[in-house]
Amino acid sequence: MRLQARKFFLCLVLLFASSFQAWAAETGWTLWKNNGIAGVVRVKNEGATVKVGLKNMASLLGCSAVVKGDRLIVAFGNRKLEFVLGAAAARMDGGQILPMAASVTAEEGEWWGENRAALRLYETLLSGGNGTVRLRFAGTAPVPEKEATPAPAAAPPEVQSPEKEKTVYGPLPRIDTIRWSRTPEKIRAVLDLSAPLEPSVKDLPGVVEITLAAAVNHSIGGMTSPYPGEVMVAFTQFGDKAVFRFQHRAKSVKTFSLHKPERIVLDFFASASGATSLETPVSAEPAPVVQPAEPQVPIAAPVIPGRKTDGKPFLVVVDAGHGGHDPGAVAGGINEKDINLRAATRLAALLKEAGIEARLTRKDDTYLRLNERTDLANRWNADLFVSLHCNALPSGRHARGVEIYLMALPTDKDAMRLALYENRELGKNNRIEESDAKTNLLLRILGEMEQNAKIDQSTRLAESLFNTGRRSGLPMSRVAQAPFFVLRGAAMPAVLVEMGYLTEPEDRRLLNDPSFMGRLLRALVSGMAEYLKTLSR
Repeated sequence: MRLQARKFFLCLVLLFASSFQAWAAETGWTLWKNNGIAGVVRVKNEGATVKVGLKNMASLLGCSAVVKGDRLIVAFGNRKLEFVLGAAAARMDGGQILPMAASVTAEEGEWWGENRAALRLYETLLSGGNGTVRLRFAGTAPVPEKEATPAPAAAPPEVQSPEKEKTVYGPLPRIDTIRWSRTPEKIRAVLDLSAPLEPSVKDLPGVVEITLAAAVNHSIGGMTSPYPGEVMVAFTQFGDKAVFRFQHRAKSVKTFSLHKPERIVLDFFASASGATSLETPVSAEPAPVVQPAEPQVPIAAPVIPGRKTDGKPFLVVVDAGHGGHDPGAVAGGINEKDINLRAATRLAALLKEAGIEARLTRKDDTYLRLNERTDLANRWNADLFVSLHCNALPSGRHARGVEIYLMALPTDKDAMRLALYENRELGKNNRIEESDAKTNLLLRILGEMEQNAKIDQSTRLAESLFNTGRRSGLPMSRVAQAPFFVLRGAAMPAVLVEMGYLTEPEDRRLLNDPSFMGRLLRALVSGMAEYLKTLSR
């Protein structure tokens, strides 16, 4: 009896040891760097999302990884990649915000990120955006107890990928400039690319829309058309997608690609001799660029947009930013809240003159929380929401002009800085840490709604406002995007207009000049009327 008990106990011990060995041998994905194996990465399933260990991956690729509060900072040389816990986005070199397909989580001493986004982000970190490093997952293997970096293999064997596709994800190509030229037959615009790209071309009446998987420098050269009476351009960056909208008066447009160097060419013809296509003709480089002086175009009377399908006029809710105990930016003894209220009151009156109904979120020096402003617009069933503000920069920094923002992942670090400033009132007892945390939470929300239809509608509204301002000879700076809470709750197309920099003496003078403000506000009315007209067709 005692012998049988010992045998039974021995079997249990062997069974436990076998089970423990199988459990301990965690299976991961083999990470390849160019043609060699970097190591095996831990893998974790979260619902339908497959995540990989971000710290584990950093170690295998020779990067340092340091956790600071709710951030994981990965460094390689002088470059830095920052992940935020709970956010579906990462920050590269303290500036560019890059979207991810799922939020970053932390568990079991590891930080977890969606596998394809991790490949793309680490490639960009290692290569500096020049495409010299290629990463992929292919094959499975036990995860070693201690991370090690094996020597690169001479040649990769054929292995079965854990995913259906063996897609190689690389850094985004760049677009740094648009070049312009003119001949008697056409106007030519050339987008210079850092790598080959296949554009998506949408030909609309009076508009050609080019969508590219590329990153655009926010200070891109050539965004001011030298021929504003015939062709205008605006762009918006949606994460890894750049959308260029060329408004034109041409009879026909031909779009094609040229190589070595890589570029996309748009020819705007005065006669109907061309058609939008992606053919690659035998073509020489464009003629030398001619830079005529940009004329001051008088502001045309706004186009009456018509009525909605139910016969009611369109309604625009105009929001005067800040107010009450919140002065907004203060410079030269002037409070931003006062300029915003004067402009909003005048804009509402001009909209009514154009046959568009308008309502104000505040009519006096009243404080409203950010969510209360869009709550009013939703309650009134508004068709558009426009929030008016004045921009500001810290001492030592300078910029000028009108900027139009929509709510989406930020275009760049300046857009993010502005969003953090405008969102400051969100924290309890005005605590900056809480408001910044809520802004980071909004980044996660935006990562999940990147293709939301409202963002597309808001983009079209912003571009319409920008282009009417540019045609009117106003100092329009750019259309950009950032996570503004004041736009978050709007159920309709919504934009935030920074009418100028209160911290710049010349802009401050213009913001207090009734003549200039009249020109600016009438241009905004014209832009809204043009946009609303597309809805009444």
